[in-house]
Amino acid sequence: MSERQHAYLVVDPETARLRVALEDSLPDPVTAVEAGLNVGDPVPEHLRVHHGNWLAWPHRRWAFTHVDELRASARITARGPVGDPLPDARTVGADGTVGLEEFEGLAVDDGDGGTWSLPEMLHHTYADGFLVVYRGEVVAEWYGDGMDRSTRHIMFSMTKTVTGVLALLAIHDGLMGLDDPLVDHVPELADSAFAPVTVRQALDMTDGIRFDEDYASPDSDIGRYGIAMSFTPVPSGWDGPVGVHEGILALTERAAPPGEAFAYKSVTTDVLAWATARATGQRWVDGVSERIWSSMGAEVDAAVVLDDRGIAVSSGGMSCTLRDLARFVRMLGRSGRVGAGDDERRAIPAAVADDVAAGGDPAGDIAEAYPTRAGWTYHRQCWNARHVLGGLVQMGIGGQRAFCHPEEDLVVATFGSHPVAGNALTDPIFTSLVRGILART
Repeated sequence: MSERQHAYLVVDPETARLRVALEDSLPDPVTAVEAGLNVGDPVPEHLRVHHGNWLAWPHRRWAFTHVDELRASARITARGPVGDPLPDARTVGADGTVGLEEFEGLAVDDGDGGTWSLPEMLHHTYADGFLVVYRGEVVAEWYGDGMDRSTRHIMFSMTKTVTGVLALLAIHDGLMGLDDPLVDHVPELADSAFAPVTVRQALDMTDGIRFDEDYASPDSDIGRYGIAMSFTPVPSGWDGPVGVHEGILALTERAAPPGEAFAYKSVTTDVLAWATARATGQRWVDGVSERIWSSMGAEVDAAVVLDDRGIAVSSGGMSCTLRDLARFVRMLGRSGRVGAGDDERRAIPAAVADDVAAGGDPAGDIAEAYPTRAGWTYHRQCWNARHVLGGLVQMGIGGQRAFCHPEEDLVVATFGSHPVAGNALTDPIFTSLVRGILART
């Protein structure tokens, strides 16, 4: 991968306090067991994983599959029959692995002028899980670090697409309009930066508010907002907002007119979720449980982190299994349908799924801000590479990705615990992986 310097959080072994490491190379991809995390009793303080250090390396290796043990969480229930059964196309190995031999000889760009085999790529990109579903069958599946197909892993910003679908369902039901001002549904926004923003602009993140989403800086807007939404503990002497809603209302500055340009901001998703909850009269967690998770036939209950006021972190707090993630993104690529043959059914309206999958106008290219995503768009709370790779891409920090190619009926999904938050570093690697898999379908 790139030779530029990398900044990431670590726990000092002597003081057990957080510090920022600035290194020329990334750390070795040790597992949670190899790192000795949460092993024994008493656990050495610098190896104990808790709310105060869960985003540090290597602590995230354990934390990302145990988020609902670290923070108050709500259950997203999966009721009813499974939608997509996802049978294994190959024999399952003793370690739970399926079909990796099918991709023997696949050369993946390592982002630094060389190539990796698939197992090498999974190792060097800090992958926790890898899944390929082709025409409804699992052709490859792999898990690391104690995970299996029943393990929930945090999705981070892939949660945004779930929130986008929930908002579009409210619009489809006539409870909210695309051009409604958000303030019509949440009057409390009248004195905030979101006062002139519409539902459509929130869905596509063209809201124009001033918000710095710099994950490497604790003093950035996202750093302060992370405290408000309980992703990180409230520090001593904190005089800022507590809770998602207070965090939203604390934002009063604008950077551009609404609707003018895309700029990625997690807080916008939580505003959209607030407006959707008001329009439907239903909590985010109940709406997702009923209208999405149960409707699509998820196999395992999901979970979502709650802030200190009991509000779901709809911008990045959801955890689910890798197979259920694949079911969700595949449903979007199949016009809202799940199942096959006599068991095929409509889980969400075609108009909703197709709107997400279509992506935005490629004339609004975002390459200036995201050079590794030239030709991509951001539409309805989801990244879209339809004009480059042929499909939509859910993404979350730390290596969470789910790609769906609707025409090929192909899903490629990964969970990870990369030390660096942003995914730009691994964009070329994932693009190469997808292209290599598409060439074999």
